[in-house]
Amino acid sequence: MNVRYAALPAVKASVLLMLASTLAAGCSSGEHAVRETPAGPVKSAAAMPDAAKVVANSLPKKIANEPGVRRNVIQTACAAVPGGWGAEGTARNPGEKPVTYKIVVFFTTTKATTLDYAQTLAKVPPGKTVNWSVKKEFKAERKMLCPMPGISVVA
Repeated sequence: MNVRYAALPAVKASVLLMLASTLAAGCSSGEHAVRETPAGPVKSAAAMPDAAKVVANSLPKKIANEPGVRRNVIQTACAAVPGGWGAEGTARNPGEKPVTYKIVVFFTTTKATTLDYAQTLAKVPPGKTVNWSVKKEFKAERKMLCPMPGISVVA
């Protein structure tokens, strides 16, 4: 048996192990870390410029929502207001008794991060439609969305 040829696979394995160790040591979770996900690379918050760091205010833990009454509440606007953001719309009452809707509006970034929220009560007489509006002062982005996660009837 020739010793020179028998040691060759062991040397290759050692070199590959050292190379893999060196490459792994070069990857760190430092300030500019990028993590791969099935959807693509994701930068850590530390790697984003300060302008991209978003600070969200406290949000409610539970939000009443009645899907059956959503058809009666429509949002007609979602726009910047001085010092924050706002939304407005209409609420209708097709019934024969007065109704009060609780409307919760989230103010989110275009990437679906909720920065703040506002809520209002819309009191609607039977057979009528009323306007409703909410606004909130907070550090809004240039473009925001106004989803309504909660529409319910209150007693």
